[in-house]
Amino acid sequence: MLTRQDILLIIAALQFWAEEMDPEETHLLKIYSGDANVDQIWTSADIQRLRTQLNSAKLKYAVTNVGGTEFLTPELFSTPESAEQSHFSETGQIGTLILPEIKTRD
Repeated sequence: MLTRQDILLIIAALQFWAEEMDPEETHLLKIYSGDANVDQIWTSADIQRLRTQLNSAKLKYAVTNVGGTEFLTPELFSTPESAEQSHFSETGQIGTLILPEIKTRD
């Protein structure tokens, strides 16, 4: 389960990658991702876009079955603690939903 603190760490790591590494060097991405088959090029703009999306995203928490294929409760929770309180099943787990910022039309 991801928390806001986890997202902040990811945002900081992305900033470090953009500033200290060559984002377009696929060899480095293979090493640090642990996936020898990855062949993606990240531009500074890609990293900044992802950082912005993560920073503005809303986190919600849901209770699912162990396989993560079915919701055990119909509601989404604002905190992991509130999801845990509703966690009535020993076979359930709490998952994080990362929702985009809602842009309103003016």
